[in-house]
Amino acid sequence: MEGERVREIELRATVWVPHEPARVWTVCSTKTGLEGWWSPKELRTRVLKWELRRGGGIVLRVRYLPALLTPGSGEACRAAGVPVVLTMRGSVREVVEQRRMAFGLALDLGSGGDETETVTTLELTPEGSGTRITVVERGAQTPHGVALGPKILEGRLERIARALEPAAPR
Repeated sequence: MEGERVREIELRATVWVPHEPARVWTVCSTKTGLEGWWSPKELRTRVLKWELRRGGGIVLRVRYLPALLTPGSGEACRAAGVPVVLTMRGSVREVVEQRRMAFGLALDLGSGGDETETVTTLELTPEGSGTRITVVERGAQTPHGVALGPKILEGRLERIARALEPAAPR
């Protein structure tokens, strides 16, 4: 409804890893690193633009999960006009090397409509012999964000932690 105020939600998740902040920063702040932790592998995040500086641009492309659920889902989505790949665009809000980065992203619906922005903040805090990683997301309160948001953040932290582990020998 016009004039109705959009309610915001803030989600937060934290994990401790036994690695120094410099190493964690490298995994979190590079194009390749972001492609590894932003979404599960099957959703294939692709970073088309990543300018890690205040005001720098960001463009991510991610496969849409419902298009992967069953054989033929992708074709059904296309036939219904539902995108199979989603594009998110935004900018970097803050960068404090090896400590903190914040960036805003909005889903590009291509309609010129009211795409809402979500701001993601990643904080690295030295703690003992490792680093505490905190990820915070702030944006419009949506059913998707309320239902899946906490699991999405936990998944991102798990993928960061896995990326820090040495590769298993083959």
